[in-house]
Amino acid sequence: MCDMFHKVKRTFERSLPVTGHVRLEVRTESGDVAVREGPDGAVRVRGRVWVSGPRDEVREVLAEIERQPPVEQTGATLRIGDLSSRLDAWDNCAVTVDYWVETPSDTEVQVKVDSGDVKVAGLRGPVVVKIDSGDVELSRIEGDLEVEVDSGDVDGSQLRGKARFDLDSGDLALRDVRGPVRAVVDSGDVALADLGSELELSVDSGDVRLASAVPDGARWRIYADSGDVEVWLPRDSRCVVEAVVDCGDLDCDLPLVVETDEDGASARGALGEGATARIEISTDSGDIALRWGDQ
Repeated sequence: MCDMFHKVKRTFERSLPVTGHVRLEVRTESGDVAVREGPDGAVRVRGRVWVSGPRDEVREVLAEIERQPPVEQTGATLRIGDLSSRLDAWDNCAVTVDYWVETPSDTEVQVKVDSGDVKVAGLRGPVVVKIDSGDVELSRIEGDLEVEVDSGDVDGSQLRGKARFDLDSGDLALRDVRGPVRAVVDSGDVALADLGSELELSVDSGDVRLASAVPDGARWRIYADSGDVEVWLPRDSRCVVEAVVDCGDLDCDLPLVVETDEDGASARGALGEGATARIEISTDSGDIALRWGDQ
């Protein structure tokens, strides 16, 4: 039986000419995807294919993929990795494909992965990433961003457009974000640093840590159903702060009015003169800590 079962690796490369704005769609049932900026004028695709199963069928699958890699181009639109029409015929084989793509910076990207990690860097966007199971790493994205993850962590930095995150299970870490952020995390911790002027964060179960200067006119709203929230603000902050704990403790170093009762506590007040920003924090079950601190 062992002689009949094989696991074989192959690679392929393609270079496709493009001009102007590029639309890129990447799909893989199992495998990692990395997309980053490359020179203008071409999209370069490198694939690594793993096929396991009965020896003869593995050979057939590899031969077909080598003969016709899952890379299609229609003008400036490229579709990479769609093997759905072939998988039914490969029932006895397991196929995993990793993709590395270099594309001009003026590219919008849609990535959908059932199981695998995704990295996207250095693109104008917009960027859409949807993963059933896997981690996401994003950096230097100029346009809007949408991320949906069933199970996995998300790490983002140098994001400039509108950003929306929806995580069922996993941690979210964001740094150096300029555009509005909307994030919903069902189960996982959140770490935020160097934010822009708009934040809407809802966490069902998990802790939140925020350390950032507060832009003038900012509107930050943080809600945690079950979890602790820790906020660190520079001493020159100019903002109105309202923090409410329904069931838990409130530890406040800031010059705010603190009130407590048998179940929870609240802290309210303005920091600095001429405050135009507003921060609202609430927890149903969990503690809130408000601190002075550097970013």
